[in-house]
Order: sequence, then structure tokens, then C-alpha cells
Amino acid sequence: MTKVGDSYTSGDWLVKEGNERLFIERWTAVADWCVAHARGARFFRLIRDRTNPRHFISFGEWDGFESISVARSYPRFLELFRGCQGLCERFSGSDYTVALAAPED
Repeated sequence: MTKVGDSYTSGDWLVKEGNERLFIERWTAVADWCVAHARGARFFRLIRDRTNPRHFISFGEWDGFESISVARSYPRFLELFRGCQGLCERFSGSDYTVALAAPED
């Protein structure tokens, strides 16, 4: 159940042509690692642009921003995450707080 105030991470990824399949594999490895090793990691989603198959948006739900900071401090997380970034022409990411959840649960 998503609630106002919940903590999220999101990334906007433009993958270099021909690397889409490898990017999905590497991003899956990041998400799997977080679920297995990062306390406070709830779930992760990767969505793909229907009109530009090189463009992806990622979402991660966390118990709080402290959990995100701790996960980012692990060398293995950084290694996996940078593996994704290395396949991209462009990446931007940020941390977010839910402002509205509709419909309300």
C-alpha cells in the first residue's frame, strides 16, 4: 500500500543502441541485490518507452531515505549501478517522496 510520504528512487536512462538487453540484465542484478542485501528496499520496477526502446524509467520503493543512503554506500551496489550507467548515453536520477496516492487505500 503506497502512502503519502513514502520514499522512492527513480532513474531516467537512455541506453546506447544495441545494449538494451544487457542493460535490463544489469538493472535486474541491481534490483535483486537491493532486495537481498539492502535493508529497507521494498520493490523495484523498470518500465520501457513504447516509442523509444532505448529509453527506460526505473522506480524503487524504500522504507526511508536513510535506507537509500546506506544501500548506496555498499561497494557492491556501486559496482552494479555503475555497470548500468556505463551502458547509457544519458542518466539522471533522484529521490522522491509520494505527494499523492490514488486511489487511496
